[in-house]
Amino acid sequence: MFKKDPSRRARPAASHTEAAQHVAEGGVAIYWRPGCPFCGMLERGLAEDADRATWTNIWEDRDAQAFVESLNDGNATVPTVVTRDEHFVAASREQVARTRALIANSAAAR
Repeated sequence: MFKKDPSRRARPAASHTEAAQHVAEGGVAIYWRPGCPFCGMLERGLAEDADRATWTNIWEDRDAQAFVESLNDGNATVPTVVTRDEHFVAASREQVARTRALIANSAAAR
């Protein structure tokens, strides 16, 4: 199997259903996968704000993977950030800052 990414802090795994509910309540969902360097960059860049988003591993939840593919032209590209109003792949420092602002302004922070 895959090694645990030592840069990831332990947090409860959320299902796609739980992530969708969090988004419906005004929160931010982040779809990720182990070993993704951009996912690690996003998590490190969010620091303590990372815990205020719902994180869903697309390798553990096939519905989550299908959802991400539906947003990204059939590609399971991560990290995909989802809110009620938008979604994007957070693969740059600018997008990390954008994600942090969305989390800070979200209505439903965990």
